[in-house]
Amino acid sequence: MLLKRWFIMLVLILPLAAAAQVEESLEDWLQEDASEAEAAETSDLMQDYIANKVNINDTVAMAEVPFISPFQLKALRNYITLHGQLLSLKELAFIPGFDSTTIGLLEMMTVAEPNTDDGKWQWWRGRHNVVAGLGGTVERAAGYRDSSYAGDNLHALICYKYNYRNHISVRLVADKDPMEQWGKANYYGYHLMLTDIGRLEKLIVGRYNLQFGQGLTMWSGLRPFNLLGQSPVRFGSGVRQASAFYEEGYQEGVAATVDIGHGIHLSAFGSRADGENLVGGHATYRHGNLIVGFTGVYTVLDDSLTVHDYVYNQNYFRGKQLGNFGMDMAWQWRRLTLYGEGAISSEGRPAAIAGAMLTASGDTRFGVSYRYYHPQYHNLHAQGYAIGSTQGEQGVTFDAETRLPLAIVAVASADIHSFPSMRYGSYSPSSGTWLRVRLNRRFGRHVEVSLRYTYRQKERNVPNIDSTVYIGEQTVRRQAQGEIAANAGHWRFVSRAIYAQFDSHNGEPQKGWLVAQSARYTHKGLQATAAAAWFDVDSYYARLYLSESNLQYAWSMPMLTGRGVRASATLRYALNREWSLAAKYALTWYPGQESIGSGAAQTEGPRRQTWFVQVRCSF
Repeated sequence: MLLKRWFIMLVLILPLAAAAQVEESLEDWLQEDASEAEAAETSDLMQDYIANKVNINDTVAMAEVPFISPFQLKALRNYITLHGQLLSLKELAFIPGFDSTTIGLLEMMTVAEPNTDDGKWQWWRGRHNVVAGLGGTVERAAGYRDSSYAGDNLHALICYKYNYRNHISVRLVADKDPMEQWGKANYYGYHLMLTDIGRLEKLIVGRYNLQFGQGLTMWSGLRPFNLLGQSPVRFGSGVRQASAFYEEGYQEGVAATVDIGHGIHLSAFGSRADGENLVGGHATYRHGNLIVGFTGVYTVLDDSLTVHDYVYNQNYFRGKQLGNFGMDMAWQWRRLTLYGEGAISSEGRPAAIAGAMLTASGDTRFGVSYRYYHPQYHNLHAQGYAIGSTQGEQGVTFDAETRLPLAIVAVASADIHSFPSMRYGSYSPSSGTWLRVRLNRRFGRHVEVSLRYTYRQKERNVPNIDSTVYIGEQTVRRQAQGEIAANAGHWRFVSRAIYAQFDSHNGEPQKGWLVAQSARYTHKGLQATAAAAWFDVDSYYARLYLSESNLQYAWSMPMLTGRGVRASATLRYALNREWSLAAKYALTWYPGQESIGSGAAQTEGPRRQTWFVQVRCSF
């Protein structure tokens, strides 16, 4: 009886813990200078799956879900063959290879329903989903007042999706950003995708992404970030549809994957987008728990790529044509997984990554990986695991998760890396270290306490007036964070405190702190969230990020500097099974300031307010 209670408690808490871990990883990612667009795409993808959950018994659809490996997908298919379709997501705990973090993520994104695909096509019974939103800022920036911005300060979007049993997918999107004129220079996206039709695994016409191996040869679209304590292994989805509103890095044209039998799967693709012509292919061989892949990509630009000669960019790619070739593999033996990829550019420069991870149990795992990227390895579409980029970097990563005495779960990650050539911001060979540790302790079914510590050491040029003299210095950023989450009936409360400090050899310490409180009420079709944060941050180097409740396709994780208050309120309400409404309002207040920002983005007064409303229809 006691064991059953603990199991039920674990199942109830895991989705909350997994969601928090994704948010924490996004914060770390942004602090390591990842683009906000990439983090927004990750958040939108997660919210899309949460809003449109996948049937876990539909293994064809499950192949598209991130965070699940081919080995886990195979184990899921074997379980369904032996025991029948899952009646509850709780059964995931009994499938080999499904660790607690993966289960927590799948609890948010999937449901267990009978898979009734009988092979008869009735496409008119597909599902339609429409999301439309409008938002903007209350205060008008200087660029709007003096007409230096072409458009107004409104953000408008609409997304239409049609799905039929994961065999047909159609998506049409339009997005107008602030500063853009209506109908001019806006973003428009589309795709038509056919899946699992005989030997044809996938066919996409329109905008799509390519994700193969460990990302050294070809990886576009969502750049995976590794959750704290997770090995940086990647299991590419191959050919997949592009994210709805990610406006860069996609391919546009035709791509297809065919199963020719005997474990061999062939992909071919052709694309023309943003002055780039790309063709290539990928072959995958699968036998038992072994996966081997070969990738070839050839790129021709409309215009030769030239860059201004600076001290740090001597190894940058210049030219019009580029070829890239790679081989990747993954092999699982019991609880051990080995993975890696080697790649080479047409100039003969290599890049490679290899690693191993061992899952001792659902809450204990260890991993190690090593990477070497030549300073002149040129690839316009490489997104392998890296602190900087898939060029001019080498390093080793250690990660672990285990259970300590007193029911404390410890998760840690260490990355030691070096850059043997010059790079932006550091005009000499340099090195760095990134350490992260988190301790979690649950008290009963309703309270969870989390402590986190991050240490980031790297080298940079000493800021100076004389731009002809470059002197390097060591910098260290430390951040400590404590969080308490409590559930009480329909309510969930989260209290958080963060302290960060940035030290450099030739400068004064920069400090920042933040105290935040949020409350969420959920009952039937209503979910309301209110949050407030008080912060005092000396400079950009001590910047802090605040995770908030967000609406789909209207992502926000504000970066906070200066001294002030940040408050937000989010409301979601399902009118019925077809219609739902959502709205968000956020206010950032800097007491005593006469204006916020500079140049064309400057607004008058100490406040900056944003709003967004959204309507969703599903039928």
